[in-house]
Amino acid sequence: MTNQPNDSLELPRIGIVLPACDEESCIAAVLSELLATIDPSKYVIAVGVNGTSDRTAEIARRFPVIVAETDARGYGHGCMAAIAALCRVHPTVGAYIFFAADGASDPSDVALLAAAYEEGNDFVLGSRTAVRSNWAAMTLPHVAANFALGMWCTVLTSRWFTDLGPLRLVERSLFETMGLRELTYGWTIESQIAAACLRARIRQLSVRERPRIAGEQKVSRVSWRRTFAIGCRIMAAGWRTDVRFAQRIPEVPANCAAELVPQSQGGS
Repeated sequence: MTNQPNDSLELPRIGIVLPACDEESCIAAVLSELLATIDPSKYVIAVGVNGTSDRTAEIARRFPVIVAETDARGYGHGCMAAIAALCRVHPTVGAYIFFAADGASDPSDVALLAAAYEEGNDFVLGSRTAVRSNWAAMTLPHVAANFALGMWCTVLTSRWFTDLGPLRLVERSLFETMGLRELTYGWTIESQIAAACLRARIRQLSVRERPRIAGEQKVSRVSWRRTFAIGCRIMAAGWRTDVRFAQRIPEVPANCAAELVPQSQGGS
């Protein structure tokens, strides 16, 4: 099921993808702030409501955004549903920005990722762990876990990562070449490792992490046992991705780099 905004003569170049599950309490505030911040001629928003049991989709449809629903619960399922609907409505979109639907992402950071993309980068990661002001919102165990998982990506790919931040940009042809399979907890780590294996131009930028507005926390701020279990699943997904790409010679998209590019000086 999809909801489409009014057609416009403008052709947005970047799609902002919000996977949302049981975000009834915060989706309106998140969309209101995001729409007030972005340039509608440049961006279009797509919400992927996945496995929800509340009125998230109904509330999202009150806004001039694309809304797609799937019964499959999982971050990646929401992203894929939103992207499929987005591409049907705006087939000219050239990149996707993945944005938290719970208010943790700062809309002002969208322009930073877009600027890095316009400079020629194919994968732009918003890193939160190096910014001390983010630690209160994330909690130190969450910071440490994400930094460690970023280092796991570094070990597997020899590319420097300091986070598995949800705020990121992926160029469309690179995204399609990735062929992502990890549609639950492994979604973020799979795309980072795939981008490195495909020798994409990668840039890492410092972004802000804010306290979530409402809704149920599904990964951080849970029990240590659950945190450890989720971390193991994420690491396993990263390993599977690295093995998958090592078994074939990657076909690099025409507009992706064939050589390694240094990370951002200020964003790591």
